[in-house]
Formats: sequence, C-alpha cells, structure tokens
Amino acid sequence: MKNLYEWTAFAYFLFATIALLISAFMLVGFAVWEVARSLVSGEITLADRVRLTLEGVGLMIIGFAVVEASTFIAEEELFRKRELRSTRESRRSITKFITIIVIAASLEALVMVFKTSREAVSAVIYPAALFASAMLALVALGVYQWLSSRVESD
Repeated sequence: MKNLYEWTAFAYFLFATIALLISAFMLVGFAVWEVARSLVSGEITLADRVRLTLEGVGLMIIGFAVVEASTFIAEEELFRKRELRSTRESRRSITKFITIIVIAASLEALVMVFKTSREAVSAVIYPAALFASAMLALVALGVYQWLSSRVESD
C-alpha cells in the first residue's frame, strides 16, 4: 500500500510540474505575441503600445513565478525523494518558496505601478498595497528565519 501511495504521489507531482511548465511557456508565448503584435501594428497609438508591452511584461512575470513554483515542486517532491528530516531542511524549503512569492509579487507590483501611473494615478494605491504585502511577507520570512535559527541552536 505504501508503494502505491508513493507512486501515486510521484505521478501527481510529475504531472503538476509538467502542467505548470507548459502553462508558464504558454504565458511567455502569449506575452511575446502581444508585444510583437503591438510593435508591428501601424494603427495602434504609442500609449496602447506601452500598455500592451506592460501587460506582456506582467504575463512574463507570472510565467516566471509559475516556472519557479514548478521547479520548487520538482526539487522538493521528485528529485529529493525524502521527507524533511531536520529543521534546517524545512527552513530552507519554506524560505525558497516564500522568496519565489515575494519576488513575483514585487515585480508584479512594479509593473502595476508603471501601468496605473500612466492611466490613473489615483489607482496606484493598489500596486503600492501589493508591494507592501510583499515586503510584509519578506519581513515575516526574516522573523521566521530568526526564530527558527534560535530554536535550532538550542
């Protein structure tokens, strides 16, 4: 029964990793297509080209986050093939995962700031809130690291 569970879990994580990678490459492909289409089209204004380019960058950032998440799943569940045995391994895994989220959220907030500042300055509060949330997650990660290192040294 344990072998069946392990095989099923391995198959699930392999499928999830492949599906995430395919989705990420599709997002990047759509982003490149949108940017190329905006540059080639003659009847699009400069403001629309900038908007479409920023949307393409946003899609690429989401694709980056999806690739990083699939890499994390593959490393943790497919390649290592072992339980988290120590607090050090657990801390490393959590740190890597939260770092992926913080980077993706920060980049998306940056793109949103550029996009909304061109369209409606009053809407910049939402990207600023996203960036503040990302920084709060980073501070929380630092507190977690500090607390868990103190427990580990005891």
